[in-house]
Amino acid sequence: MTESPTYLLFFSKLINDAVPDTIDERVVNWGAKLNAFQMTENNNLAVNSAKAIGCSVVNIGSGDIMEGREHLILGLIWQIVRIGLMSKITLNNHPELFRLLEPGEDINDLLKLPPEQILLRWLNYHLKNAGSDRRVNNFSSDIKDSVVYTIVMNRLVPDKCDTEALNVSDVNKRAELVLKNAEKIECKKFLKPRDIVNGNPKLNLGMRAVHYIDSQ
Repeated sequence: MTESPTYLLFFSKLINDAVPDTIDERVVNWGAKLNAFQMTENNNLAVNSAKAIGCSVVNIGSGDIMEGREHLILGLIWQIVRIGLMSKITLNNHPELFRLLEPGEDINDLLKLPPEQILLRWLNYHLKNAGSDRRVNNFSSDIKDSVVYTIVMNRLVPDKCDTEALNVSDVNKRAELVLKNAEKIECKKFLKPRDIVNGNPKLNLGMRAVHYIDSQ
């Protein structure tokens, strides 16, 4: 992975999609042949902008991007994607979230919760109202059998999302059926059947976040 204006443009677009207008692309150094100082400026801009929107950048700097340290760069990319997805799950965007309040809570209690916890409550809310005794506490082991996905998607869009997966014993085939249902409702999916079965928490979180946003 090497430094280029196109590579920085990727970071700029990603960050600005997560939090609009964070980077003014007019301050980026463009050109086919940038010197070391200009490349460092570009990378510092990317790192500082990521920090400004809430990413942890303690272990990554301009040099890491220039040297193509993939594990650090991919970690930074995931943070930006997560912030972009989670930023849309707010009371301002979705006032219907008040339905997730539990007995004895007020709206301020809900506002204190991180977006991941709100998504878990949302899943449990629909599981309860679907008459299921299943509940989730995470985006990995609790949903890897595809049962929760199937129940919630059927509750939200019963005319398009069936419960056929519940009659299938093979967990891989169940996951395939879940993703077919996702396609029917035009829910952008970030994962493959094996990601559901393996309980990949990041990709499953992304799937739930997009599903929530698209379903409201």
